Amino acid sequence: MASATPTMDHGIPTTSTSHPHDPIPAEPRALPELTLRPSQSASHHPEQTSPRSSGESMLWSTASSDDSEAPLTPNTEPERQVDEMVDKLQALPAAAVNFTEQARPRRASTTLISDSPSDIRRILGDGETATKLISQCCGGGCCLLKTLAPDTSSPSFRPVVIPDNRAFASLNLRLGPLALDSELTDTTPMPPVNMSFEPIPAADAKHVSKVHKEPPEYVQPHPPYQVYSAPLYHARELTKPGAEKRTFHFDLDVTDYPDEGGVDFKVGGAIGICPPNSPEIVDELFDVLCIPKFVRDKPVTLKTNGGRWPTIWGEDQARELVTTRREILTWCVDLQSFPPTKHLLRIMAEYADAPNEKKILMYLCSAQGQAAFCDLRTASHLTVAQLLHAFPSSKPPLPALLSVLNQLMPRFYSLSNDPHISSARPSLPGNRRLIEMAVTIHETADWHADGALRTGVGSGFMERMAQAFISAENEGIDPRSILDLRVPMFRGLMANPLSKRFGGEGPMVLIGAGVGMAPFRGFILNRLKNANCANKIWLIQGVRDSMLDEIYSGELGDHEREIKRVVQSRKFRSGQSETKYVQDEVRLQADIVWFVINALDGRIFVCGSSQGMGEGVERALMEVAMQKGGIGEEEAKEFWAKKKEDGQYIAETW
Repeated sequence: MASATPTMDHGIPTTSTSHPHDPIPAEPRALPELTLRPSQSASHHPEQTSPRSSGESMLWSTASSDDSEAPLTPNTEPERQVDEMVDKLQALPAAAVNFTEQARPRRASTTLISDSPSDIRRILGDGETATKLISQCCGGGCCLLKTLAPDTSSPSFRPVVIPDNRAFASLNLRLGPLALDSELTDTTPMPPVNMSFEPIPAADAKHVSKVHKEPPEYVQPHPPYQVYSAPLYHARELTKPGAEKRTFHFDLDVTDYPDEGGVDFKVGGAIGICPPNSPEIVDELFDVLCIPKFVRDKPVTLKTNGGRWPTIWGEDQARELVTTRREILTWCVDLQSFPPTKHLLRIMAEYADAPNEKKILMYLCSAQGQAAFCDLRTASHLTVAQLLHAFPSSKPPLPALLSVLNQLMPRFYSLSNDPHISSARPSLPGNRRLIEMAVTIHETADWHADGALRTGVGSGFMERMAQAFISAENEGIDPRSILDLRVPMFRGLMANPLSKRFGGEGPMVLIGAGVGMAPFRGFILNRLKNANCANKIWLIQGVRDSMLDEIYSGELGDHEREIKRVVQSRKFRSGQSETKYVQDEVRLQADIVWFVINALDGRIFVCGSSQGMGEGVERALMEVAMQKGGIGEEEAKEFWAKKKEDGQYIAETW
């Protein structure tokens, strides 16, 4: 143990119940009385009201913050070392590294460096090229040693003509001095075609496709079970108009879900949703490949040479089944979630008729174009149709294209209820059984028009279901009987740490931001129903704007005001110097955190984004242990590692 209390960057309240000189944790003697007062947001926007959120701030302690939320930690400013690396990169040939006037956004998973000068020296080395640095972009080992340097002044130099279309411009490719006769080495070999479409047997001539209603039978989660098409019992929007991200709530009817050997839905558990690609995405791909409409829904025999595709899981083996091209593109291949691969670009190059397009595609598959390929992969995800629009002369056969595309995988969502409580609703007819979940809609820029957005595969599908249900209700139509909306799903096969560790009667602190707090709704309803736990469960919920983004407000039982603290990150007052985040409230509630983590059977749950909230909360918990326990940073790391090993500190982040 450290002999002195470490100095904290952030203030941790010091009280007699958890002091470094008396480190034995005890329940805070003066648990805060609930006091209500209008929040800044309520007074600043008097016209905004909500039937479930009065806009009032709850005070757990005198040190609590007035404003609320923190789904994400603010981006840190670039470190000084980044400028040094940019100088080194700018010294490389223009064909190797391209700098634009405006910085290109990259996916959050792209990490160039840490903030340690020793790490930078380790990456760059002394006298080495920036190859190692660039390889950190996507993990693919980008090579800048074989960049092109043709003689542009030579009379024989024939530069490649850049395709003049909006889709190609959206790729933001900077090719450098690429010529039609530029020598390319180490190009990706042509990948094999491992599937084919053949005529169907006469016995299957009456194949009936329900492509827009449910997946084909061969889309199985785990044999012998099939994906269950759960009727959508109800849907509603949790966020208010104007929210930065829309979140919807869904009630799915699983009354007739087949028995699976005693495995049941449970509090904090997850379900797998098998979403289809949108009809617009599928038809766009058909159109750009010039596949006739009468062929798209024609039954065919699909033969594969091996692997699990087009099933989700199962044995690696050759398959032969009756389907349609539309079924395959709708339910079996991901057309918009993955960055392009060299195999995909190589297939497109093989079938490109225009010499300039073929050269660019081959360049991206070569050692000389590795930097440009790396840049393409680490940009925003591109749709398959977008790439084909960018190179319009490339029309690869559908079997060749399907052989290199990624499989469309399920999306997993945590349950936001206790299934047994939902099944006991007084107004629920016929002993129906419901499960509930919340889905936040993921959006990214679309290339078709300036400012246009497209939704993710899973969240986009769920939003279409919700909008259809809500629109029907608004028109006085019963969506359950008329529309028969169904969500293909199955019980989650992946061990959910939240569900696995939930239980017992010890105290709990639940820390979540955005939709990350959805599973905690089930935790709270379960605990408040089965025990008098109002003083032994606390929720810290991060939102951006409590008037717009706070989900499940007023739905956490009679003790909601006593157990919940909302942290709002949006600034309402002009000149406000500090933004509040979930981790700030964790520090302010250090007494409760320290009491719970040291209590018998006490648990702390964290659920939300790992890149923002998760990292910030983890640091705040470290500081709480250092201050309240009087220990150093290494001891604090060991403390929380032990608590995680013992199942008392459970983090589910993404």
